[in-house]
Amino acid sequence: MAMGERVLVVEDEPEVRSVLKAMLTEAGFEVIAAKDGASALRELWRRKGEVRLVVTDVDMGRMNGTELAESIRSQFPYVPILFISGLPIPASELEKVAPGSALLTKPFGAAALVEAVQKAIATRN
Repeated sequence: MAMGERVLVVEDEPEVRSVLKAMLTEAGFEVIAAKDGASALRELWRRKGEVRLVVTDVDMGRMNGTELAESIRSQFPYVPILFISGLPIPASELEKVAPGSALLTKPFGAAALVEAVQKAIATRN
């Protein structure tokens, strides 16, 4: 288990962002939360090389999850991405944008989130 790994959670809904952060913190991850894509990119630059995984909602405002993933792939190609979505998005579509990414469909519980995060981090080790 990758305890203490730093995970960046990007979610535009404050309540959902808070719950995701709590679930992952409870599981032993160090969590940085960002409200949007621009904030997430600032955190990645600020903590260059320290973030082990980005967990991002697909459906967000000005910069959605796929646009964020494209920016991450071009600037931080080594950082794995775990998409979360309540929309019926084929994982293959997300794979085109961010090769090696994974998708977790809402709603999900803490166990499913932690498992998906661990798996995503392990794919880049």
